[in-house]
Amino acid sequence: MDLNWIKELIDILPETSIRRKNLIAIAGYPKWEIVNSNLLAFYFDEKEEHGFSRLFINSLFDIYETKLKGTSQQREIFETDFSVDREVATDSGRRIDLLLREDIEVEYDNESIIPNWAIIIENKLFADLYNDLTDYWKSVKADNKIGIVFSVNPIEISQKLEKKGVKFTNITHGELIEKVMQNLPEFYIDSDDRHLLFLKEYISNINSYYKDKNEMDKMDKTLGLFHLEKDKIKKFKEVDLELLKYVSKSVFEVMTEMGFPPYSTKDSSKGKYFYINGDSNLNNILQGNVDVAEKFRFWVNLDLLRYSTTFEASFELWGKDNTKHGDKLKNRLKKIQIFTENIQIGIEGKSGGGYQHIYDILIKIGDFTNVGFDNKLKKSLKENLFNHKNKFIEKAIVELKEIIKNE
Repeated sequence: MDLNWIKELIDILPETSIRRKNLIAIAGYPKWEIVNSNLLAFYFDEKEEHGFSRLFINSLFDIYETKLKGTSQQREIFETDFSVDREVATDSGRRIDLLLREDIEVEYDNESIIPNWAIIIENKLFADLYNDLTDYWKSVKADNKIGIVFSVNPIEISQKLEKKGVKFTNITHGELIEKVMQNLPEFYIDSDDRHLLFLKEYISNINSYYKDKNEMDKMDKTLGLFHLEKDKIKKFKEVDLELLKYVSKSVFEVMTEMGFPPYSTKDSSKGKYFYINGDSNLNNILQGNVDVAEKFRFWVNLDLLRYSTTFEASFELWGKDNTKHGDKLKNRLKKIQIFTENIQIGIEGKSGGGYQHIYDILIKIGDFTNVGFDNKLKKSLKENLFNHKNKFIEKAIVELKEIIKNE
């Protein structure tokens, strides 16, 4: 079977990236608008404990002024103290996501006194802009007003609103955090160390929105390439499965001959358990200790064996009644010092758990061109695992028997 096409296909496949998990995603709220709005309210509030002062509002104005060159709004007007409110009710009962307003001495509902300025923010992630921005605009009383629509991807705001005197500008979350990162050094010294870490998590979460889009584009390209090579790929998958079955059957035969038949003969599993057969001719291994030997089993990684000709397995205790002896058993085996480069003390599992590795096994099968895979596999396992020199299996059984006996 000609496999040169695989290399050619791999060469033109787009690279995939590994994404670090951020705290917001781990908590399960990476794309919740309400969570994002709460975080924005926290960061825009210059009085909050983060110590970033006016980092976010200054960054907002940097972008705003770039987008609206020649605007009549003077930044100096907005440099007074201000408050940040969430879910502010409009005249028609709708809710404004965030409202930044100049602090004044009296209550806002006193219509005779209005603040000098206000910034009305509608926060979007991936939802469409269906909100009545005219209602938002008219409901907020201030001498100077700015309307902002945050979104992940650019949103076109109707020009009809501008004609009505409703002035909203779209700024993406990506634009905001990029400007925040540019301006952060100015506020770094006075910021809280813990909140610097939190800010990194917030920025990481925002960046994930754009990585998602990039990853989708890559997957679209990959899917298109797979469509072009679908017949070859289907054939390759069939051959791949046949190889797994061939490797599995070879392992089944060798392990059965050694007295450890597979739990089942299903030959398409990527891993398999092998339990001792007390009726087999295993006198050299069991030494009359069938009841102790049955507390052990092998687990073999069949998937790895077909790709790297490496026999990876573990010899483990299974069941809580048996694994409770695992730590003691490993300590006794360490003192005997029987380990080789192919067989080391087990790592995974724990005493009192469902399983505990006693030996971790990694045996290179090597080239099998002249002798056949099954013959080379059998030879390698007999020499490195089931040999009478080191007696890995026998010694584990004998040592466990002594532990149980002395309980």
